[in-house]
Amino acid sequence: MSERTKAQLLAENKRLRAEVERLDRIVNPPPPEPPEEPAPKPRLYVLALGELEKRIVPNAFQIPEAIKSIAPDAEWVPVYRLSDLPRDGYAVRVVDYVTAGFGRGSREIKWYRRKGRQLAFAPTQKQVERFREVSERLIAAMGEALDDATEYGNARRGYAACALTDVLHAQFELALARFKAGELDYANEVEDVLGKVPEQRRQISELEDRQDATRSKLTK
Repeated sequence: MSERTKAQLLAENKRLRAEVERLDRIVNPPPPEPPEEPAPKPRLYVLALGELEKRIVPNAFQIPEAIKSIAPDAEWVPVYRLSDLPRDGYAVRVVDYVTAGFGRGSREIKWYRRKGRQLAFAPTQKQVERFREVSERLIAAMGEALDDATEYGNARRGYAACALTDVLHAQFELALARFKAGELDYANEVEDVLGKVPEQRRQISELEDRQDATRSKLTK
């Protein structure tokens, strides 16, 4: 057999093998790619801890639309005991929506998480920023009152300015405690207090120091 004939046979053999492989792919196609599984729905929880809440949400099919509309694509699961709430789970309370419906509570969304055996308020970023904004105004007012106290020294006006600083500090502590408890109407009280500060500082600045008054009487 000549080299040319041998090369021709090898080429033909290679062609035939390729043809067989092509036929095999037609007869036995590769398995299709498995379909992508849809992403699981986020699971959120509805706390129905009190008797009234349990009557409003006796099962998962009777969760109020006002709650489900917060996250329409989520899987909402009712929870009737705090110990059943997963530690990493976020929940809303039925009672918040009941009181808001009667105009006695905030209409803001309030999320909660379980912290040990207690239920803890889990503020949103927007709620944290709002508290930071309000608290910074309180801190600024405290700083101004403290500057007044430093300027006035141990005189009557100085003591009055220190007292105003104490009032503002107490208001800050109260606002912080209420925010941590999820009482979001704390800002109304803070605004009321801050609104009175300019007039209070003015009145303090006009106080007549007792020492100055005594000196004035002695020189007359």
